[in-house]
Amino acid sequence: MAPVSQLVDAAFAACPEGALGLIYDYSTTPFSSDPERFTLPDVIEARGAAERLVADWCGRALYRTDPVQSMAAGITCPFSWSYHPQEPSVIADDLQRGEVGDVAERLLGWALARGITVPLHLPAQGFATVTVFLPDNMCAQTILADFALAAHRLQDQLSPALPHLRNPLSPREAQCLSLTANGLSAKQIAYALDRSESMVVKHLQAAGAKLEARNRSHAVAIATRRRWIS
Repeated sequence: MAPVSQLVDAAFAACPEGALGLIYDYSTTPFSSDPERFTLPDVIEARGAAERLVADWCGRALYRTDPVQSMAAGITCPFSWSYHPQEPSVIADDLQRGEVGDVAERLLGWALARGITVPLHLPAQGFATVTVFLPDNMCAQTILADFALAAHRLQDQLSPALPHLRNPLSPREAQCLSLTANGLSAKQIAYALDRSESMVVKHLQAAGAKLEARNRSHAVAIATRRRWIS
């Protein structure tokens, strides 16, 4: 199997002629324990002019305030975008927010202010995006479908080489959390599982500690978001 870097090289080489750069990023889980905050990607590969983004997007955590990433996290369809305030764009309203200023300033200054992003919501809560940066004279809509297909093919090729988030919960801990999510108390769970209430509490406490949760409800939220319980 080709390494990640070679597969991304090939994907960039196959981009439409004139494309300025390509970024692939992947996170085992895209959010921290605060669901409003992105974690930084576990894998990020940039090619072409997009290579200059990596230092600021990761080192300065601009990844967390980039409206394109926020948009990608909430939808499944590919989309084009522009940081030029006079152009219609799915992120036009976000450009008015103060925290987006640093992102917009850099991309406009680097002439990387237009592109297409393909969100990839993966099993076990993995999340990836593939983004191509386009020059001013290239119409995004004419290449969007083909690029989206290429992005999905790239992900299929990359999946075996990517890190995956291990489920730390024991089967009993996951079972107790699942029943908690269904509204059962520790006493009711103990009855349902034919276990002592103290043992159920112990399992729930262990699950909370492993997930670094603030309380039982927080543990349920984390485990559900990462698809460790159903």
